Formats: sequence, C-alpha cells, structure tokens
Amino acid sequence: MEWALTALAEVSYWALTIYLWMGIVAMLLTWVAPDPRNPFVRFLNRMTAPLWNAMARALPARWGLFAPYAGLLLIVFGIEFAPGVFTTFAAYAGGRVPAELLAEPLGGFLLRGVAVVLYNLFYFLVLVLAIWFVLTLVSPSVHSPVVRAVYLLVDPIISPLQRILPRTRVDLSPLVAAAVFLLFNHFVVSELLDYSASLTAAALGSGLPLQRM
Repeated sequence: MEWALTALAEVSYWALTIYLWMGIVAMLLTWVAPDPRNPFVRFLNRMTAPLWNAMARALPARWGLFAPYAGLLLIVFGIEFAPGVFTTFAAYAGGRVPAELLAEPLGGFLLRGVAVVLYNLFYFLVLVLAIWFVLTLVSPSVHSPVVRAVYLLVDPIISPLQRILPRTRVDLSPLVAAAVFLLFNHFVVSELLDYSASLTAAALGSGLPLQRM
C-alpha cells in the first residue's frame, strides 16, 4: 500500500505540473490569435477550456479576463496539496505517522498550498501595479482593452489608498500597494511556508519533491 500511495504522489505531482505548463502555453497562445484549426491548439483548448470556463463563472464579471490566471493558481494549489495528501497516507501506511497525527501533515500541505498561491498572486499583483504606474505616466488611451483590463484589476486596490494618500502630480498609490504586497510576501507568506514545512516534516520520508518558493 505504501508504494502505491507514493507512486500516486509522484504521478499526481507530475501530471498537475504538466497540466500547469499546458495552461501557461494555452494562455500565452491567446495573445497571438493562433489558428483554431491547428491540431495542437485544438488539443490545448479542449484540455484547458473547462477549467478556464469554470473559473470565469466563479469570478466576478469584471475580472473574467483573469480567469485563466485564476485557473493556473488553482493548479498550483493542487500541485502543492494533492501529492502531499498521498505522501501523508503513504507515511501512515509505512508506520511513520500515527493515525492521531495525520491531521498535522495534512494541514501543513493545505497551508503550504494556500501560501504558495498567495505568494504567486501577490507577485502577480505587484507586476500589474507596476504596469499601471507606468501607464499613468504616459496617459494611455482608455479605449485600449489592455488598459481597461489592468484598471479593472487594480482599481479596487488603489482606490482606498488614493483617498488616504496626499494628492501629488504622480499617483503613488500603485507603488504603495506594490510595496505592501512585497512586504506581506516577505514577512507573512514566507513565515507561513516555514510553518507549513515544520508540519509536513513527518510525511516527507517518501521523497515527494517540494520546492521552496
């Protein structure tokens, strides 16, 4: 039983990793308007469209354009959590984790999945905020779909800051928000990752490949 669960951990890890890269490629291809009749494009669309559509239904309508990225974050969570579940039960089957302590490594893998998603989400928001700050310096056209998409994402973040910060010729709210996300990643999310590692230490005897973000 232990070897089967260990194998499932490895298979789920690599299957989800491959699916993540398929999603990344599919998302990038949408930027270049590929031929929809191309067999490779059709295959990627069939594999990723169900997840993208599900995320689009789950997100508020104004953020529908970011459904693919939300789907990628969900896959990232799966990469961190699903193999960990199999690893934990493999350790239990091998006698390394008693039944009464199963909740500890399982909670550790769950916490790690959430922390890794937050880590990537906050850095994505830092990038978007930096893009918006540059755009405000050049007065972009409001008719640009890219400008509208970026604005819809950053507006809920910077609007409260704009009411607090003193008015200047240059809107500093995107930079302040980006600094807050960077600090949160450095001081809070990093601590969550370290704490989750201590919880999962008992289940790592099966050699599941985990990477420090």
